Amino acid sequence: MADTLVTTQSQEQALRVTLVSKNTYTNYLSQEQAEQYGFKANHKQTFLLPHENRLLVGADHESQAKNADPFDTPNPYQLGAVVVRALGKSSITELEVEGVTDVTSEQDEDGQQQWLTRFLLGMHQAAWHYDPYLSQEKSPRKELIVSVGEADRHLVTKEVADELYALHTGIALTRHVIDTPPEDMNPNSIQDEVSRELDGYDNVDVQIFSEEQLRKKGMNGILAVGRGSRWAPTMVHATVSPQKEVKHRVCLVGKGITYDSGGLDIKYAGLMKGMKADLGGAATMFGTTKALAELELEHTEVHWISPFVENMPNGNSYKSDDIIRTYSGQTVEIINTDAEGRIILSDALAYATLLDPDYIVDAATLTGAAMFSLSEHVSGLMCNDYELGMKALRTFEQEQEMTSYVPMSEVLRGSLKGSMSDIRSLAQDRMAGHIIAGLFLSHFVDQNLFRNEDLGLEEKRAYPWFHLDIAGSAMNEGKNDLMANGASGQSVRSLVRFITQNDV
Repeated sequence: MADTLVTTQSQEQALRVTLVSKNTYTNYLSQEQAEQYGFKANHKQTFLLPHENRLLVGADHESQAKNADPFDTPNPYQLGAVVVRALGKSSITELEVEGVTDVTSEQDEDGQQQWLTRFLLGMHQAAWHYDPYLSQEKSPRKELIVSVGEADRHLVTKEVADELYALHTGIALTRHVIDTPPEDMNPNSIQDEVSRELDGYDNVDVQIFSEEQLRKKGMNGILAVGRGSRWAPTMVHATVSPQKEVKHRVCLVGKGITYDSGGLDIKYAGLMKGMKADLGGAATMFGTTKALAELELEHTEVHWISPFVENMPNGNSYKSDDIIRTYSGQTVEIINTDAEGRIILSDALAYATLLDPDYIVDAATLTGAAMFSLSEHVSGLMCNDYELGMKALRTFEQEQEMTSYVPMSEVLRGSLKGSMSDIRSLAQDRMAGHIIAGLFLSHFVDQNLFRNEDLGLEEKRAYPWFHLDIAGSAMNEGKNDLMANGASGQSVRSLVRFITQNDV
């Protein structure tokens, strides 16, 4: 791979970024100095030694409670971001990291490499900033040149460098797609974006379905939501092929509402601001797909499927009381046009089942209820296969991307039953909206419920699936001062890890 984000070549002028614990910081500061400046090497504490061109970074976690929540344990990704924030507006871009093996001595080499990768990733992500509309002199983005000190260089293998590059480019792509103004990231221009990012990979094949092709397939959910926009709806299906025999097949499905006004059930102005992020699920899967293409999986075939639609009001818009026959053949009564994400996902998920995957994952900025229940920091994970869901949740814990299991109680399923259609788009009351949305989606990964005979299904089955509601976690608007305001890129690194660690 030509591009790299870390080097083992020393840089004479580089600022030394020295990771220290309570046992090692006195190698650089006397006890008297430490007490004078209040430096104790606590996690995320920094201290600049200008005469030595050195930044001490506290990475101690001895005070961590024995049975602490894994999401609250010291986080190398955040620690890397702390380094960049400590640089402030300085012009420093050359950095040399040292002390990794000292602060991770309790881990084996594989664990140390994982730690180093996440630490460096945090640095590069904190330095990244969406800036196409800023003049160059005003852009806060830093292009870092990072090397690793001699004592830690054995950790920087080709695999580490490749993973770092893949994760950074994938997350940066996700953030770029979400942060781009909706006039420039619409259902038409997204096709150019996909081509620009994926066409250069020999292991990726991209198919883009036009409005007419969607109509011929009977993807009426996607078509209905897009009727009010001047931009025709489209759907992307990208396939990442493995280097060797296909042993696993995974489908990544993402909600791609490029802008959500609410449709005829229009949002009020305060809620409409920021709705460019309603393609966050699709952007997350786009970035994940790019990262996986970079990593060149051995035995896993990955399919990314995302419809792209703009939900706008006009005389042609879909409306409450409409009944739509979705791609699966199941009919859905529209209760509110602002619950449009589940409508386009119904077609995309049903399409994904036809690829006969081992499992399906979808990500969507789906419900405000998820934010009220879990906060703006935490994603909600729902599943129809508990073992799959818990395995995924453990990966999110390992990556320290806050995600909470949300049970899909079957007690609530009856509230979606329609009197004039198979399913209602919303329940009869407003309780547990995120769970209701998950239950709605579950109808479209179970072929036993499908009624479209044109699909030619001889044997029907329910596919293992988990759903990520990222309505809050997709954005970082003032929630985390370690990263720039805008898209967070959260979930990409967990999804990449979940897929790659099972690529055997």
